[in-house]
Amino acid sequence: MLLQDSMDRFVRTRMLKDAEQGKLAEACMESLADYLLHYSDLFQDDPGEMDEGPLADWEQALDAHMSELMDGDVEFGVELYGLELEQLEPEHLRDFFGWHLLREMSGDAAAIEEYVVVTHQWLAFLEEKEKISHSKYFEFMAVLNELGPECERVAKAARLLFHFVRLGSGISPRLRGQRFSRFIEGHARIATLETHQVFLSFDNQEERIGPVLLAKEITGLLKPGDVLDVELGLRSDVWMMVDIGPVYPASVYVEAEAFEPLRKVS
Repeated sequence: MLLQDSMDRFVRTRMLKDAEQGKLAEACMESLADYLLHYSDLFQDDPGEMDEGPLADWEQALDAHMSELMDGDVEFGVELYGLELEQLEPEHLRDFFGWHLLREMSGDAAAIEEYVVVTHQWLAFLEEKEKISHSKYFEFMAVLNELGPECERVAKAARLLFHFVRLGSGISPRLRGQRFSRFIEGHARIATLETHQVFLSFDNQEERIGPVLLAKEITGLLKPGDVLDVELGLRSDVWMMVDIGPVYPASVYVEAEAFEPLRKVS
């Protein structure tokens, strides 16, 4: 069975039961399809293809495509071509929820929770229709059951961190006008977590940064090993958050040196 067909049939059944639930299912499936098409290993270009042809031709094609994007002439139709359902692996769902959605829906824990429920329903639909085996169904469900609560947790943390940073990171207005002596940004892993502060370590750097002062409501949602997409500033020997992006659970995020990509199957 084609993966796109499995999604379309599921969405139609949800639409017949409840229009609002059908729209939610459609949005979730489109987001999953977008991840699989543009970010998963299933549709990666052959690395050798970039070396073929003159560089000027490649740059010209890229410039033309960017111009179309700027002019709004490109329609983004999500279509999974001839991808078979059996090519979908549990690790694709791990990356979809633990990386893609957290990046695209940073801080929206409610939406992520809804997408987890919809994906549960889709897998149950496929298992009931005997489109996937019982063993594959339980492998998918194991990933969802593990990641669902974790993604909701870090999404809540990202939302609180967003407001915390916008309110000055707990620094009084009188001190906010002082210049920073140093900045550091990137993906920072929580090395040490305490009630009101964290120490962070950045990939490929030996230095441990901290303490970074946080509200206890935020540290209560974080765990050692979680990764923050963050910018920090040093002011009077105190590190404070200047900007914050998504937060990723430790079970998903790996350092680049440890990453082993999925085998390409298309």
